[in-house]
Amino acid sequence: MRKKKVYDDLFRGIIVIFSSTIYSLAVVWFLEPANLISIGLTGLGQILNRAFATINVNIPIGVFTLVANIPLCIYGAKKVSPRFVIFTMISVAVQSFWTMGWDWIFVDFGINPNDKFFLGVIAGLICGCGIGLALRYGTSTGGVDIIAQALALKKNISIGMFSMIVNIILAIIAGGVIEKSWDITLYTFIYIIINNLVVDKIHTAYNYLRIDVISNKAEEVSQALLEGIQRGCTLAEVKGAYTHEEKYDIFMIISSYELQKAAEIIRATDPTAFMTVSPIKRIFGKFFKHTII
Repeated sequence: MRKKKVYDDLFRGIIVIFSSTIYSLAVVWFLEPANLISIGLTGLGQILNRAFATINVNIPIGVFTLVANIPLCIYGAKKVSPRFVIFTMISVAVQSFWTMGWDWIFVDFGINPNDKFFLGVIAGLICGCGIGLALRYGTSTGGVDIIAQALALKKNISIGMFSMIVNIILAIIAGGVIEKSWDITLYTFIYIIINNLVVDKIHTAYNYLRIDVISNKAEEVSQALLEGIQRGCTLAEVKGAYTHEEKYDIFMIISSYELQKAAEIIRATDPTAFMTVSPIKRIFGKFFKHTII
């Protein structure tokens, strides 16, 4: 069990580094050349970087990203989980490194910097994949994601919706106040919308599912699910119409990020079990949201 946990942590660590890298490179390669603003604290770092540049002071975006995430990581350790924040801190360190303004990082893709629409769309797709991948595996890219995760756990607020509101405010500040160019704000809106659509498609941690498992090993399967998923389940006697064999339907409501784990438990306990998955729109009653990690 301990060995498996080590492997899980190692896998998450790799996911964190990979997702943070592709997110950061999308910012450096596509958003910065187009003068568009990213999301969350990275976007705030871009705004501060440009504000200081007006007085001939060059402070890399990565410095702002690192400093601003420290208090949020402390908040996340209390409201989400300490292990969630540990992986988030790794992500923040990776992002800070890639956004330090190193000359060797920049790649010329031959795209016209004035084609802000195209650059915003590409950046939205890549950044959304990076953020969604991190969230899907129980980590985050830091910043607003930490607050969004805490609100999703406690208040059932959509991560995508919360992030969109914050990022729209940042886009207005960046375009209307700092750059005094509303086209930057409007193109940044396009980036934000695409980014959040991708995040919500990839990260579905708080969508609900019902799993039904038809098995003649009801006690073993239900006990394994209770221990592995730590959620209640219900047993119902059923009979096959063709074989007339009596079995049990073990059904359980889970968050969709728990589906893969549930499937593995069921396969290991009863390889012959028949399992179906159905979406659940709303839940009334007690349904506890587990911490992400």
